[in-house]
Amino acid sequence: MPAAYIEHRPKSTDKNAGTTHHAVVVDGKDVAEYKTQKEAKDAACKAGYRPVHVARERHLQNRDNPDHFRIDPC
Repeated sequence: MPAAYIEHRPKSTDKNAGTTHHAVVVDGKDVAEYKTQKEAKDAACKAGYRPVHVARERHLQNRDNPDHFRIDPC
């Protein structure tokens, strides 16, 4: 299975914008939405995605910078 990324939405450069949901991103496409980061992470693990990268809650959307994600040990 490919890697999954758990990111907050909406993507925004506005530092005051709130998170409305969390998305499971695979191959650059949103494949599912969940209310909480934990629900999204648990669903990605259960679906078999490995590794699962969980975004730190920031407004930066640079997947190439690993400092913005932590790997979850499903």
